Amino acid sequence: MRFGARVLKTGLTVVLTLFITHLFGLGPSLIAGIAAVFALQPNVHRSAMKTWEQFQGNGIGAIAAIIMVLLFGNNIIVIGLTVVLVLATLLFFNLQSVSTLAVVTVIAVMDAPQILEEDASTLAFLEAAGIRFALVMIGVLSSLLINLVFIPPRYETKMYHNCFNITTDIFKYIRLELSSISEFQIVKKDIESLRERVVKLETMYLWYREERSFFRKDRFADARRKILFKHLISSTRRAFELLRKFNRFENDYNHLDEDFQNRIRFELEYLMTFHEQIFMKFTEKIKANVPNEGGIHEDLYETTLMDDFIRHYNEAETEEEKMQYTSIMEILSSLYEYANSLERINRLTDSFFRFHSEKNKIDIQDETLDI
Repeated sequence: MRFGARVLKTGLTVVLTLFITHLFGLGPSLIAGIAAVFALQPNVHRSAMKTWEQFQGNGIGAIAAIIMVLLFGNNIIVIGLTVVLVLATLLFFNLQSVSTLAVVTVIAVMDAPQILEEDASTLAFLEAAGIRFALVMIGVLSSLLINLVFIPPRYETKMYHNCFNITTDIFKYIRLELSSISEFQIVKKDIESLRERVVKLETMYLWYREERSFFRKDRFADARRKILFKHLISSTRRAFELLRKFNRFENDYNHLDEDFQNRIRFELEYLMTFHEQIFMKFTEKIKANVPNEGGIHEDLYETTLMDDFIRHYNEAETEEEKMQYTSIMEILSSLYEYANSLERINRLTDSFFRFHSEKNKIDIQDETLDI
């Protein structure tokens, strides 16, 4: 179980919401608390955008509920039909993302106790409906306020450490595949877990990309950081795809000529070391102007990796051996894609930290666990 900032912000949002409702003597405060939980968003930009959408959706829900009660009462069938009507209206206006809270608003308004009182007037019902709509919006605005002023998401720190931890695990499994001592089914299960972590990392980047700087002068530097992290995460994805190909064609790799196996192993070890150095550049433990030769390290050999592959393919005597090398081609394709992604992120990192260094700063705090 992980206790993160989002968990703490949810609790603080509920506390703030209940405090405001008690301060103004509004009730039932349960409605505001539920709205606050539903309205909380992962970042400030999305929270601000959703606040306006929530106002529109909840307004549509409240108006529809009031009209239906005044015309037909609050029979449970009427409530169900009102929910359907509101959902259809939200879909028409492309507001389906706020449909959950809009339905809560409909039920809160149509279930107001003033409707059941025999001597209740229309004015009393409208007053109760207005209060319940206000309770929902108090919850929405409280979530926005907490996102703005308390524990803003540290996406750069989270993405860096998740990238580093995931990539380190990928390297561990690649080395197991290269040594031919891994259990196929166990590694395959762990690879699926890695895939889920990579997807979560990519989702985190989408949240980070939505963030906006409050000052125009900082927007260019923010855009540069976003491009840098985009390619850092892309290199992690390429490393994962390479591991997946190795696991899939493990048997074909193990039946390769030993010299060719060693050649692939050498290239991979070089690329993994190069990737680790790029991570160190992010934390400025390695200077940006230190020369680094990325890509496939072929200058120590008389022939290129692809030349070796073609030679072994042409020397294959049976159709089965040729099929084996066809599978190896998929591994080499992923290897070259991985190398190209490392070259790209290395150039971007060098450029980022070498030029406009006073503006290009990444505040990465120390963390040891995935977030």
